[in-house]
Amino acid sequence: MMFSKVIVLVIENRTIALFIDSDNISQNYFKILMDELNEFGNVTYKRIYGDFTTQQANSWRPLLLEFAIEPIQQYSYTKGKNATDSAMIIDAMDILHKGNVDCVCLATSDSDFTKLAIRFRNENYVVIGAGEEKTPTSFKAACHRFLLMDQLLAKIVNKTRPESNQQKTAEDTKKKKALDELIKISKEIIQKGADPDDGYMHFSTFMNELYKKDNAFNPKNYGVNSKPITFFKELKIGTKLPFTLTKRTQQYRIKIT
Repeated sequence: MMFSKVIVLVIENRTIALFIDSDNISQNYFKILMDELNEFGNVTYKRIYGDFTTQQANSWRPLLLEFAIEPIQQYSYTKGKNATDSAMIIDAMDILHKGNVDCVCLATSDSDFTKLAIRFRNENYVVIGAGEEKTPTSFKAACHRFLLMDQLLAKIVNKTRPESNQQKTAEDTKKKKALDELIKISKEIIQKGADPDDGYMHFSTFMNELYKKDNAFNPKNYGVNSKPITFFKELKIGTKLPFTLTKRTQQYRIKIT
């Protein structure tokens, strides 16, 4: 049986340019965002765009010096946010043509940046999006990875804030539903791509296919602070392990239990 070669997208040790749309991203997410990006590589450009005479953009000021973020002032000459978008897009294209980075992060929940994300992908840059769950599907799909900042922040807040029984029940129900969907997608991937002789699939290939179907996958979204390998190795439904992982020739493989 012939298998087509799968090119696995590796997102680590990247040189990253971070562009922040202050009109559409909260300063409350920034430290979490940096923690996530540091797992992908080194953030060399950190630029934020907005009108810093307004309350929304001005709320970022305490972080500018602490994290060496370069503010790009853009006055709102006309009603709306098109001026901010244009300045961010022009700068991003300039950096693209300089070729000093191989990964960009667009921190926004605005679908207006969909074409920019696609342009970077077409130039073989890795594109990471960072926004809220409400972000339009078009922009999420244009990115290789999408970080759900509101979910990541909520997980941290919930750990330090006591929940009522009703809130805990609702959260458990939501988590179970999300896990059930993840397991369903994962099993479909393995069934399609596993070695017919032993049922195993290379874990890196599996993850590559999973991100294609759900580029927002992150163990932290399920309340687990671990790497994907550990997450799937320890994942349980009740007392059952739905997947089995084994290491062979320095590479992990996964199969349906």
